[in-house]
Amino acid sequence: MWHFLEQLLVGCGVFSIPLGIFIQLIPNELVLAYGGYLVGSLDASFLFVFLLAWSAFVTSQVGLYWIGRYGGRPVALKLYRSFRIKPEKQLQAEAWFEKYGAWIVCLSLIWRQLFAISAGVMRLSFRKFFVVTTIVFAAWSFVFIKVGLMLGSNWRQIGEFMHGFGPYVLLAILLFFGVRYVMSHPSILKKSA
Repeated sequence: MWHFLEQLLVGCGVFSIPLGIFIQLIPNELVLAYGGYLVGSLDASFLFVFLLAWSAFVTSQVGLYWIGRYGGRPVALKLYRSFRIKPEKQLQAEAWFEKYGAWIVCLSLIWRQLFAISAGVMRLSFRKFFVVTTIVFAAWSFVFIKVGLMLGSNWRQIGEFMHGFGPYVLLAILLFFGVRYVMSHPSILKKSA
């Protein structure tokens, strides 16, 4: 199957980027790395590939948000089955939204379907969802297109790169939420002093 998906990327050229993002079967890091490769091989400009990826991410996330918002939990649970997401994960995502607010959408980088649909089900303000999604996926697109550009014709090795890089991304996200939590609860600092 991976060979077929890779051939799909290569066969569609630059338009495989939004296709891969919308279909959501191909890891988005691989799609973006391929976009970086296209930029390096001068088949496309960096700005065009970046805008194509960024707009595809935002559009797919907004679509999932509205499906969750209008379909509610019953539709979300049906979708989760097709994405192989357990109902317990939905409840956990909802608890995180209640506890951390809109910034939990940052975790959409890791699990796009779960957090976008959950944001809609939880009726998170669309404006907050859209702003966070736009910022997060702009950074994500930029970084992985640049990585693909650096990897060049070795763009398929993005999985190996992510294996070494992934824990640092997760650590940065956890650090962000930890600092945000401490800043919103100043009494924690007073107790330790």
